[in-house]
Amino acid sequence: MSQKEIGVGIFGYSIGKAHAFGWTDLSRYYYPPKIKPKLAALAGRNKENVNLEANRFGFGRTYSKWEDLVRDKDVEIFDNCAPPALHPEPTIMALELGKHVVCEKPLAKNAPDAKRMLDAAEKARVKHMTGFNYRFLPAVTFARDLIKGGALGKIHFFKGAYLNYEGGFDDPNFPIKWMHQSDVAGYGALTDLGSHAIDLARFLVGEVSSVSGAAETFIKERPVQEGSSEKAKVDVDDTTIACMKFQNGALGLFETSWLTSGRVDYLRFEAYGTMGTIRFNLENLNELEVFIKDEKKGLEGFRRVPTVGRDHPYMKKFWTNQGVGFAWQYSFVNELNHYIECIADDRAIGPIGATFEDGYKAMQIVDAISESTKSEKWVTVPN
Repeated sequence: MSQKEIGVGIFGYSIGKAHAFGWTDLSRYYYPPKIKPKLAALAGRNKENVNLEANRFGFGRTYSKWEDLVRDKDVEIFDNCAPPALHPEPTIMALELGKHVVCEKPLAKNAPDAKRMLDAAEKARVKHMTGFNYRFLPAVTFARDLIKGGALGKIHFFKGAYLNYEGGFDDPNFPIKWMHQSDVAGYGALTDLGSHAIDLARFLVGEVSSVSGAAETFIKERPVQEGSSEKAKVDVDDTTIACMKFQNGALGLFETSWLTSGRVDYLRFEAYGTMGTIRFNLENLNELEVFIKDEKKGLEGFRRVPTVGRDHPYMKKFWTNQGVGFAWQYSFVNELNHYIECIADDRAIGPIGATFEDGYKAMQIVDAISESTKSEKWVTVPN
């Protein structure tokens, strides 16, 4: 069967592996795809790692410089999976060359950089998406459907958290990584983890109007490498908490930390409405806890609803049934297929997918929380 292809170039091989999986496997689940992604090129700083991942996923060629990847004529979609400091310039260059763009979260180190990227994307009039993949989990989409459909009534309280220990960050002898350095990452747990919870707050409830936060760096120095006695300064947050006010009148609580031992991947939200409540935990990603006030007396309480049935979002495309789980990596399959279909049909990425505007608005909230942690005052989030 003759089928149109589109070349994808990925910059970065860490989370880039998950993106490469999504680009290649979407053709198997959403068969036949409206446009078939082809992994044209991969770029990264470590030649050995680049070659390893290129061979693993079948990239056409490799580069050590992102400029060469962006200029590659076979790269029609530029997928930026590098650290936040390397998001603006490569992405803006790709936009100026008229390429479609995907950029991992956080969109940038701060809101001003994110705004530069958004402006360039809107000027280029191409398809742009921020990598908030958790929007594409069946349970999360089902939760949004319940909220938007009015099943919970008016939402008046939201709690969002992302807690883990990043495979060892709770150990002060764990060596320093780029995530611990503000010149590369911008913020620490606040964006590395918390940006997902912030995006879900907007996705499920609405815009945030003001915030009041507190943050702390508990491990202020780390070894420069494993086993070294030489230490380097950590200048980003380990833990951040915040109160939030939404434009629609709802209140919210937010917390994020990568020092929470025992929390492997605890992305959790709770949404309380006038007619019911929902709760979700990524560590049990195939179920949604639901309480609706129409239960008969004596039967009140939360139901654990499996979200892998054929009638749940996305599940008709997957080889599963009510008793088989949906895996984390398939969120990238759903996300990138949505992106491909938006290119093929020339339709909007949002509101289901996160655009650069969503990435920018998330960074406005992040900047406001950070400002509040320093001023110890409520900070208004710009409209």
